[in-house]
Amino acid sequence: MPTIILIATAIGLGIAYSAAPGAVNTEAIRRGAAHGGRSALLVETGSLIGDSFWALLALAGVTALAHHLAIEIILGITGGFFLLRMAWLALHEAFVQRTPSLVAPSSQRGDFMTGMIFGLANPVGMAFWSGLGSSIVTSGTTGGQFVLFFVGFFCGATLWCFSVAAGLHWGRRWIRPSLFRWINIGCGLALGFFGVRVLWTTLQLWLEHQLVGEH
Repeated sequence: MPTIILIATAIGLGIAYSAAPGAVNTEAIRRGAAHGGRSALLVETGSLIGDSFWALLALAGVTALAHHLAIEIILGITGGFFLLRMAWLALHEAFVQRTPSLVAPSSQRGDFMTGMIFGLANPVGMAFWSGLGSSIVTSGTTGGQFVLFFVGFFCGATLWCFSVAAGLHWGRRWIRPSLFRWINIGCGLALGFFGVRVLWTTLQLWLEHQLVGEH
């Protein structure tokens, strides 16, 4: 594959992966609406750092570790309950706080760590990088091109991170407390859905393993 096509494909894939509806973008929008574009950027960047862990495993050729049942179940349970906790915090802020604050300071460390946990404890990301690493190898991409693909992918993902942060930075001026309450409700319900789905998928994985073991 020509280098320019490889880079363009990697950048496009990075944008598509990062822009897909999910817990990271949901939480980034919620925090960005409350505290500004920097909070959204830190959540997105933290998630990118967490995802890079699985990318490095793929790059090192040790993605087989990700297929161990115990690791998948631990990550699924951790990620599921973390999402449910984020959902509860969003709904609590929407229904309990009488006047949601749009200017309260946000913990930059908390934003970044939240995103990183999303990236590390995300079974979808684990499966994505395991499959992507294998497909790249089988396509004949080796050596410098292999590294170049991952660099391009993360350049695309980084571009999405800054786009979300910029959009929230400029659009936040039109957000009022009443609108922010509805943003919290919508994001809380979405995060709850993602959390339940992760836990349900993890339970199905465990049950399938038990049935296979019995036979």
